Amino acid sequence: MGAMTDARSDSLRVRLAADPVSVSAARRFVTDGLVAWQRAALIDSATLCVSELAGNAALHAGSTFMEIALQPLGKAVRVSVEDDGAVPAEVVSPRATFDWGDDGFSLEDEPTTGRGLAIVSVLARDWGVEPTSEGKRVWAELSEHDPEHDVVPPTTAAVEDPAPPEAALPPGWALVRLVGCPVELSLRQDDHLDELVRELQLISAGSGDSRSQAVAAQIQDLLISPAHARFTGRRQAEKALAEGRDTLDVEMAMPHEFSPMVQRLQQAVHAADELCEQMQLLTLASTPELRELRAWMTHELMAQIERGEPPVSWADWLRSNA
Repeated sequence: MGAMTDARSDSLRVRLAADPVSVSAARRFVTDGLVAWQRAALIDSATLCVSELAGNAALHAGSTFMEIALQPLGKAVRVSVEDDGAVPAEVVSPRATFDWGDDGFSLEDEPTTGRGLAIVSVLARDWGVEPTSEGKRVWAELSEHDPEHDVVPPTTAAVEDPAPPEAALPPGWALVRLVGCPVELSLRQDDHLDELVRELQLISAGSGDSRSQAVAAQIQDLLISPAHARFTGRRQAEKALAEGRDTLDVEMAMPHEFSPMVQRLQQAVHAADELCEQMQLLTLASTPELRELRAWMTHELMAQIERGEPPVSWADWLRSNA
């Protein structure tokens, strides 16, 4: 599924790993959706709310995944975060009050612990929490001219689920599918990348040669923006491994500009492999099958994002390159 061309009357939804690295992606998703709907005046409030709700799902809900949804409601919008964690809906409660002071309320003056849901309550015209079949959903409704109000408890009555069954993305986003991805090999290549990053981080902080430091800086820079997609794919692979599956179809939503970043990352990892082969790094170089898997993944991301091509499965890729 590619990016939507007219999201004005439709709800948007994206599935992300319940990890702190996904919070920035949640903010970007909400921002792009509101821009597409010409609701830019709501961006500050909506991104602050989704940061708090996604952060809670990532840090405190015991979740594996979270789903971010954005729904138009007349002149308002509803932002929601659904998690699959064991922490029940009943524990979702804000701090009772804020100290507004003589000069009004200031986030900078508030302690960080426990303030998040109260901020959501203050910003939203209404907010609530409800159990779902796998966890809970916390939502906030926002409009441009909400009257100022104090912290209020969440609504607990069920609301209609605005989300479609599949990811619906803002313009400029794409859903990439890696069909028939080998589970164990996928996790091995991710572990190998982690090993490279750890050693290169030490080099960049020390006195390694200039080439190693340059590769280290390049890989670290390129891993920052697409981190949420990588973590989402890894979580899916870990779940498949726990279920005893050999392959799975990985789905990762990301903005279009990640495509050239992925290509440059592939080139940087190739340069790091050369350093490994020259014994300038302790990490072993990628095996041929790891290199083949990364080549397939890079091809699929670029082909699906840039050219809108249908997925080519891992098995078909191997046959065509035999």
